[in-house]
Amino acid sequence: MAHEIRLPSLGQTSDEMDIVSWYKQVGDRVEVAEPLLVVETDKAQVDVESAEEGVLLRIIAQPGETYTTGDLVAIIGDPGEELPPDE
Repeated sequence: MAHEIRLPSLGQTSDEMDIVSWYKQVGDRVEVAEPLLVVETDKAQVDVESAEEGVLLRIIAQPGETYTTGDLVAIIGDPGEELPPDE
């Protein structure tokens, strides 16, 4: 079953953050608490860890783009799981 990965609140003064880079690529295995990506807030660069385990099925948030707390950044699911096409 697919799980949405959303940007967590980092307790910073701003809810906006830039995606710096991804540690994982589509198809890679992901464990709970494993770093998925790096974001940059107005104060620091921070690793965002996975709250789910499975396979990274889709990356939605792209490096260099700005996102807000709660935005969908990726989908993790079971190996071979089919997702609907990108909208």
